[in-house]
Amino acid sequence: MTWEERRRAVQLMGFTERQAGFLVTVMLYAGVCLGRQYCTFGRIAYGQKMHDFFQSLLSRGYATARGCGHNRARLYHVHYKPLYRAIGEPNNRHRRPTTLARAIERLMVLDAVLADSDRTWLATEQDKLGHFTLTHRIPRQDVPAMTFHRGDGETARYFPDKLPIGLDHDRG
Repeated sequence: MTWEERRRAVQLMGFTERQAGFLVTVMLYAGVCLGRQYCTFGRIAYGQKMHDFFQSLLSRGYATARGCGHNRARLYHVHYKPLYRAIGEPNNRHRRPTTLARAIERLMVLDAVLADSDRTWLATEQDKLGHFTLTHRIPRQDVPAMTFHRGDGETARYFPDKLPIGLDHDRG
């Protein structure tokens, strides 16, 4: 699925183009966010639009919030499975509750992605695999991987660090 296909799928769930784009970005890169990050993404002032958006997520049960201890800031966790299913990621680990320390790490990743919107970002294992094996013709056995053994089977997880990969448009 492309980012645009993901955004359209979330938009069909009753969100504006801006809201859907932000939700896709959050779900792919962090699962958690702050109000200021929505304002950065949407290039809007901190205020009623931001408040209404997050109130909608909370009232629909799509996200939960917890205080940050800093002024009135709240940490929002987007966890609604149908949203993740709409973007092709129903079992994404970002749906699960996380520790505050891990949430902070994820917020920093989201900040980096939002700060460099001119770059194309690869978030999922499939996006990364497709880019490197199809675009650059790197054999699958040569990309970073971890193999997990369970019973008679084994599962390979590619790009196990789960960090996004940013691509320059002029260099791919």
